[in-house]
Amino acid sequence: MTAIMLAIAACGDSDKAAEPAPLATTMAATTPSAAIASSEAAPTKSTASKDATQAPPKAAKVEVPRGVGLDYQSAQDLWRAAGLHVAPAKDATGANRIPVIDSNWIVVSQDPKAGSTVAAGSFITATVKKDSDD
Repeated sequence: MTAIMLAIAACGDSDKAAEPAPLATTMAATTPSAAIASSEAAPTKSTASKDATQAPPKAAKVEVPRGVGLDYQSAQDLWRAAGLHVAPAKDATGANRIPVIDSNWIVVSQDPKAGSTVAAGSFITATVKKDSDD
């Protein structure tokens, strides 16, 4: 608890300029470890024994959505919603252009293929072409 104490200056001569009263602040110190320890609850006996007998969860699997034919932005949104990470796209023309405005690029292929099952959090790479390319 923080307590604020104000010191009041004694009245002095009226000839002397009055000095402002000093302000003293006292703060109760708590150590970070004490704050953490007090906020953590000890597990109950039934919880501790229950956790020890459970097998670790298996990695979730997701089906890869089809992004081919979509603009690159829409495809990325679809893949991320499915739980995938999107790697930088490859330029289909081989010119190594970088998509700046993703909605101006069209997905011409993807790896992994649509419909395949992969671990959640896997990376997907698109090959894209600019919508103005022939």
